[in-house]
Amino acid sequence: MDIIIAGITACLAMDIFQRFLLVTTSQPPSNWAVVGRWAFNVLRTARLYQPDIESTDEIKGEHAFGWVVHYAVGIGYAFIYAEFMQRDLLTTSLSDGLLFGFLSVIIPWLFFLPVLGKGIMAKHTPAPAKVCMLALANHCVFGLGMAGGFQLSV
Repeated sequence: MDIIIAGITACLAMDIFQRFLLVTTSQPPSNWAVVGRWAFNVLRTARLYQPDIESTDEIKGEHAFGWVVHYAVGIGYAFIYAEFMQRDLLTTSLSDGLLFGFLSVIIPWLFFLPVLGKGIMAKHTPAPAKVCMLALANHCVFGLGMAGGFQLSV
């Protein structure tokens, strides 16, 4: 149960941070509908690489499924964090949470952006540095939320 609480807390922290950015800078939050569409297509076609996913037809339920995927991935990260804690590599300290978040940004930079056709570290987007910095900021907040979530469980 601690893992689920930590994963949900981390996702909530990131979602709240994205809403804060929307209000303060007009930076739109992550588009979970596209994530849901991508996940539906991966399940349907068994192909991770979906470079045209944003221009493909919408799929009924993709937005809700994207949110489910987002929180499921957060819980998956919590399993990894818990394993690192078991091995005394991480604690529930905020500094360890920040480190975890900082390191976890490797996944969007080197996996998720490329499978969406945006290239490694968003090199095929109009503003790669901005995309990468937003991912880094989101993941750092996510990591802080993860540590905080585990602190709630202790």
